Amino acid sequence: MLIDSIAEAVVRKMERLMGTQQRLLEIEDAAKYLGMTAHALRHKAVTEVPVVRVDNKLRFDRRDLDRYIDHAKREGV
Repeated sequence: MLIDSIAEAVVRKMERLMGTQQRLLEIEDAAKYLGMTAHALRHKAVTEVPVVRVDNKLRFDRRDLDRYIDHAKREGV
């Protein structure tokens, strides 16, 4: 029981320290994540990088960005 209490306290502390990571990123944050400009990402949006539209704004799913990175490593995009 003591170990469970300690483990729960550690998890709560780590969650506070790390904060929550957003899954959907705005174009500027997504471009920074990919190491490119927002202009370059707009050019690749839809055709190369999947886009989610929320309130008529482009959002990028972090998972799709990771897949794009993995694909670029294999294909040399």
